[in-house]
Amino acid sequence: MIKHLSLLLVILVLAITTLNTEEELKKSGFGFPPPRHGLALLKWYVKDCIDNNMKALCNPVTGEFGFHVFHNEGNLLPPLKDKHTYKYFTIGNLHYRHSEDLPYEVRKYYDPHDQRSNMDRVLVKLNLNKNQIEEIYISEHYNPPRTFRLGVSLIDELRSHTKY
Repeated sequence: MIKHLSLLLVILVLAITTLNTEEELKKSGFGFPPPRHGLALLKWYVKDCIDNNMKALCNPVTGEFGFHVFHNEGNLLPPLKDKHTYKYFTIGNLHYRHSEDLPYEVRKYYDPHDQRSNMDRVLVKLNLNKNQIEEIYISEHYNPPRTFRLGVSLIDELRSHTKY
């Protein structure tokens, strides 16, 4: 039983596709068209919340901009081997406290009666000791299989644009 569960976990982890270009991001369908907010959220995050060395400029631990711990129930993301050094955090839930501090461009289509306007999330793996973002993921809250890892080249490409 444990062997089968481990194999299933490996398959799920391997199933996360890494997006390396804006074209791949566009083809994934993540975060657009409005009222979806994920693309604006992602662009804002990579421009304003991490530096060129992936240091966290927006503090997930303190809940800034609505960040909160992502417990990874159901193993949506790869399991953390060292839970004292690493934690997953998520941002993008526009119902969550401090999310009103997100830029207007991220929140402008929010309608509490339309789940499409609040379905996109950015998830990060934070090294607590170094305040370093080790990995960035995007996901649709109501559709967990639609989770992708962002490659470094895509992060760099998104950061090079001037508008959210």
